[in-house]
Parts: sequence; structure tokens; C-alpha cells
Amino acid sequence: MNRALSVVPVRRQLTNGLSVHIFPESEFHHTFVSCTVPYGSIHDSGLPGRAHFLEHMMFANPDQQPVKPIFHALGASTSALTRYDVTTYQLACTGELQKSIDVFMRMLASPYFTPMHIEEERAAILQELSMFADQPSWQSLQQLTRMMYGEQHPIALDVAGTRDSVHLVTPDVLYEAYNTHYVTSQMSVSVIGPVDTENIIDILEQFPARGESGAAEKYVSKFNLAKASEPKKQRYVELEMGLPLPLIRLGFRADTGISLTEQVACMIGIEALLGDTSDFQTNGLKSGLLHSGGTWDHYYRKEFAFSSMCSYSSDPVSLYNELEDICEDIQMGTFTPVHMEYARMRWLSKYYTSWDSLKQRCMHISEHDVIGLDFTELGAIARSLTEEDISRAITEITVSARLHMVVIR
Repeated sequence: MNRALSVVPVRRQLTNGLSVHIFPESEFHHTFVSCTVPYGSIHDSGLPGRAHFLEHMMFANPDQQPVKPIFHALGASTSALTRYDVTTYQLACTGELQKSIDVFMRMLASPYFTPMHIEEERAAILQELSMFADQPSWQSLQQLTRMMYGEQHPIALDVAGTRDSVHLVTPDVLYEAYNTHYVTSQMSVSVIGPVDTENIIDILEQFPARGESGAAEKYVSKFNLAKASEPKKQRYVELEMGLPLPLIRLGFRADTGISLTEQVACMIGIEALLGDTSDFQTNGLKSGLLHSGGTWDHYYRKEFAFSSMCSYSSDPVSLYNELEDICEDIQMGTFTPVHMEYARMRWLSKYYTSWDSLKQRCMHISEHDVIGLDFTELGAIARSLTEEDISRAITEITVSARLHMVVIR
């Protein structure tokens, strides 16, 4: 067993199809529940933003009562998040847990879309799009994914869609998305807190089974991601947004379909070579090429795979040239990152920190589960990697042709 686990999780496949992971943590007061659906923005190439719009609308209910006050009265709160490939709904509770979970799961089982509610939410989402348009960090990520995967790949589209696509959403559009993707046999629920396992299972068993197993896969297969995945030849792009100091976002596109072990090796390798403990960032901060140490984000899925960092630089061109030189040295075998073991420990520290946060752990467990991965295995994998494994991963990903940089001035 992974020694990071202080509590042995209970894993069940319920009769309604739900995949359930329960972590009884008696020393805590909060209970967190995450329900994840394997449906995100990349599945909406025909109508960008539909998954995100559906996430917003799932908080409406047939009795016309706002959901949030109901949860607040029970000592609970809810939130939701749409990603590239999944949508997650989360419940936090310190009060009446059984009633809160019951309301939470009934909310997800009872979609209620009316033209009036859709118009209200449409206005909110259009405002959200305007806010994103003014965020340099978000715009740099959008530009980076377009450079890596081309304009036609769904990852290049805003998770919230476009102003045009948002105007095309109707109740029928949302019901179709719900009936296609919200299939219980493909959904995952994780529960962490001071709970009675069998009681939680009894509550979740009442969630109605719905949908045909495999329906979502049939829907996704209509869009050929491989054909859409044509990267632009541009590897360095500058945009103008009137910033006093240039924001830079750099990234490496990795191969898709790599194993979980290779994914972890890539993440640790990038951290060793260019992360906040690397000579690259230390020297960059001293020289002024980097004005803020950037943190790497890693996205490794079967449809896309890349690592990205956002920071600031007074001389982005020189920074890019230095990165190209590092890539060439890596390929020639004349450069080896130091502090590799320290980078592994830093990566493990971040991983275990996410375990200490019940909210993060709960979300990671269900999100990994619906895409066929086990979040609990990552620590053991990281510890088992040899320096040769990590060095091989670095060599494979840090190729000049895989390097892309966006500068926003």
C-alpha cells in the first residue's frame, strides 16, 4: 500500500454504476464530496462551451428554489469546475451531511433547463468571457495551446466557449449533452471526512442509474482528435496588451498516450531542468531574465499532453534563445540537470501537500478515476523512478521543436 495513505480507502462499484472512493478521516470536521463526469471542453468541438454552460445550469432545480441557500441552511456549500476533459461538482459540509449529500446528488440527477434560466446564465457566462479576455495569463495559455495543437483542436478553444457559441445554447442542446455524457457507469464519486462508510454507500446507491455505457465514447469518436492536432509552425509569438513588464508563457508539448510512469518522469524531469529549484530559474532571477519564479503546470491526458510555465521577463527573446540552447545541449548529451533528487522531493512534497488538503485530494481522486488513472499511485511511482528514467524523459520532451513561447507585452 502507498505509505502516503493514512486511511485505507474503500472502493466500490455500486449497482447504479457509480465508481465510489471513500476515505474515512475521523480526525477532521469537514467532509468533502466530489462527483466527476468525463465530459469537458474538448468534447464540444461542434458547440464550444456547452460542457461549461451545462455545469452552470446544473444548479437550477424544478422547485424554483435557489440551491445555495438550501445548502447553507444544512451547513454545506457547493462549487463546480469544467476542465478540458472533465467536469467536477464538489460539496463541502460541516453540518447535516446525509441531507446535504442527498440534495447534492438529486441536483445532479435532475436537470432542469428553461429558456428563462438559460438567458440568466447566458448573461453571466458572456460576462465571464469578457473577464477572461482581459486576463493576460489566460490569453497566453489559449495562444500556447493553439501553437501546440493548431486552431482546429478543441483544446485551443476557450473552455467557456465563444460569444457566438454561447448564444446558440438552448434547453434541447443541454439535455442532449446531459443525456449523452452524464452516464452513471462513467461517473466517479469520492468522499473524504468523518463519515460512516456503509451509510455513505447507502445514500449513493439511491442515485438513479442512467445512460448507456459507452455512449460518451461513441459521441467523442465522431471527432478525430488526431487529424485536428496539427501544430502551427510558429514557436515564438508576441501579443500586445499594454503590460508594463512582459508576461511569458512557455511550454513543451509531449507525446500523447504515454504511460503514467512516463508522465510522472516527465513532470519531475521538467521540474529538475526548469523548475523553481533549477539552475535555470535561479540564474534567470539573478540576471533579470525572469522577474518572478514561475510554477509549472502539467497536463497529461490521452488526447493532449504538455507542460507549461507562466512568469515575467524583461528580455523574452534572450530567455527563449537560452531555452533553445538548453534543449540542444540536452539532445547532444552535454547537459545534465543537477539537483534531480531534490526536484523529485519537491514534486513529492507538492503531491503530499495535496493529500493534506481534503478538498484537493477528493477532487484529484474522482477526476483521475474517470479517465482511468489512480491518483493514489503517483507517489509510489515517483519514488520508484531512477535517475535514468527521469533523464530519458527529459531528453524526449525537451526538443527545440516541442518548445513554444508566448509573450504578452
